[in-house]
Amino acid sequence: MKLLVLNYEYPPLGGGAGIISKNIAEGLAALGNEVTVLTTYYNGTEEDSIENGVRVLRLKSKRKDVFQSNIREMLSWMICAKRFLKKHLQVGKYDLCFANFALPCGEVAYSMKDMFHLPYVIISHGHDIPWFFPEQMMWYHAACYHWIRKICMQSKRNYVQSDEMLCNINAFLGGTTSKNKLIFNGWNRDKFFPDESTRAKKFTILFAGRLVMQKDPMTFLKAIKIAKEKISDFEVHIVGDGAMRKKMEDFVKQNGLENNVIFKNWLTKPEIIAEYQSASLTVMPSLAEGMSMALLEALACGQYVIATKVSNNEKLITAGINGDFIEKKDYKSLADKIIDFHDNKFQHNYIVPREHFDTIAEQFDWKNIVKQYDEDLRGILDLRL
Repeated sequence: MKLLVLNYEYPPLGGGAGIISKNIAEGLAALGNEVTVLTTYYNGTEEDSIENGVRVLRLKSKRKDVFQSNIREMLSWMICAKRFLKKHLQVGKYDLCFANFALPCGEVAYSMKDMFHLPYVIISHGHDIPWFFPEQMMWYHAACYHWIRKICMQSKRNYVQSDEMLCNINAFLGGTTSKNKLIFNGWNRDKFFPDESTRAKKFTILFAGRLVMQKDPMTFLKAIKIAKEKISDFEVHIVGDGAMRKKMEDFVKQNGLENNVIFKNWLTKPEIIAEYQSASLTVMPSLAEGMSMALLEALACGQYVIATKVSNNEKLITAGINGDFIEKKDYKSLADKIIDFHDNKFQHNYIVPREHFDTIAEQFDWKNIVKQYDEDLRGILDLRL
């Protein structure tokens, strides 16, 4: 197959969606497909390069930050992508377009379908489909509702990564549920794996992700404040950045947590793997998720994870074995579980059983996940012929 992948943020740009897109593109290329990715240029990247068997074309548009974007920047990329593809598709022929996010990439794919009769599929990463996380996304979804629905209705397939997302898009599109398909995210077992020899001697708690309302970092810090009353010697590593950074830093100072909490900004992939492998415990109190790459990667490195019951977390975490659950925004319960883990697991050198880890690792290995995409995409093309 000759596949055109659209994603306005592709590594080194973007967060979890970029990582997902990269793993799928490179996995499909490894299976013998010819894959071209159209994405955004950023300082230091090449405009046309081959990355692990994938041709990556980067367009110069408005993009300020590596790990976050905004509507203005997305619209800028969308305009640039349409302009570029009007010329590129006159000579570059593809069997299928694989668009990440209904907007902005799905809109580009929809336009190219009309101009060049190029069929497309959509992969949602959660927040692009109404009504994901309405606390933050309601007005955006209300404004774009009919636009998003038109794009998803005209696609050959809409991929989602969790049961929760599947229920949401089924309800959103009504009777067109046959075109919506669930394929989980995965992890790379060659890069993410446990290494108990690097575990920190000091009790170390890790929070990794965007510092935004959706990830609920303030519930995490409130729990840390309570836990400090029972645990005397510990560190907290906060890996990421975002709009809530200043509020979090103020909370740390106001509550005397400066000697415990370390803000590490965004790290390189080897650095974040080292964090996962060395931490004692990972905490993820998210209010909503598509299917969290941070959770998958933490578990892949043998972490014990305390999380909320969002997305597919209940498929990945077995309470008391490789993690535990809290209710959303329940910082008191989170504090209790952190203290309990410290007293009854960390101090007894607990390690997640390897047999439990191996069972999950095999199911969610990217190689197996990508095969599902390859088979389904081939089926879509067979139906078209």
